[in-house]
Amino acid sequence: MTEPSDDRVRLGPGAAGAAGAAGPTGAAASAASATSADTRAPVEASVRAAGGEDLEAILELGRTAVPATYQGILEPELIELLMAKSWTKDAMIPSIRAGRTFVAHADGELVGLCSFGSYGKSLVVWKLYVAPGLQGRGVGGLLLRAVTERAAELHVPVRVCYTEGNDSAAAFCRSYGLVEVGREEQVGLPELVWMGVPA
Repeated sequence: MTEPSDDRVRLGPGAAGAAGAAGPTGAAASAASATSADTRAPVEASVRAAGGEDLEAILELGRTAVPATYQGILEPELIELLMAKSWTKDAMIPSIRAGRTFVAHADGELVGLCSFGSYGKSLVVWKLYVAPGLQGRGVGGLLLRAVTERAAELHVPVRVCYTEGNDSAAAFCRSYGLVEVGREEQVGLPELVWMGVPA
């Protein structure tokens, strides 16, 4: 199973927050206090569909969050390849233009993003990253909630996949009730773990 244009190494480290806070659908912005299971204060964040004005901040978030996510999971050369393939203007613009990327802002800064798309009969989260200093404070949950609401509008389930060894992604998925629904081998890379809502 492969996705044509986005990278499939999905959830950033410790992106866990709580989906209990209100999230947006479509381009509507929603401000919410992201409640978190962790004892640190939740982040007041708003989530909306990404626009062209977000592109540079999205790329900067990738430059900080992606290497931190995969350190110790992927070899440095593979992280560089991932960045060169999936975290460029050419890679991100189609997803933004198609309305398949949500961004979270707090205190005027872009602090998280979630890219998703249709795959089979599901809406799949391909990327979900939160600024390293704000992980575990509800931002990831707000982004996941936005995708869940979009999937409900389309009457399709949500799937999330992450690279085996990304323990923060595994914990994040479990904290929202997602369970493993499959695995996919990759040549020369750790397996992809697919998560979804239990049947």
